[in-house]
Formats: sequence, C-alpha cells, structure tokens
Amino acid sequence: AEMIPDIQIEATFPDGTKLVTVHHPIP
Repeated sequence: AEMIPDIQIEATFPDGTKLVTVHHPIP
C-alpha cells in the first residue's frame, strides 16, 4: 500500500536553507 507520499525534509546548511525531497518506497 502506497500511503506515504514523498517526504520533504527541510535541512539547514551553512550555505543556506535547502529543501530535500526524499522518496521513501515501501517494500
């Protein structure tokens, strides 16, 4: 069942704030 959408992790780096999208597929 694909109930989990793309998880958006907001990570802050010294260069600035970047938005990282992580795909978390379910086996």
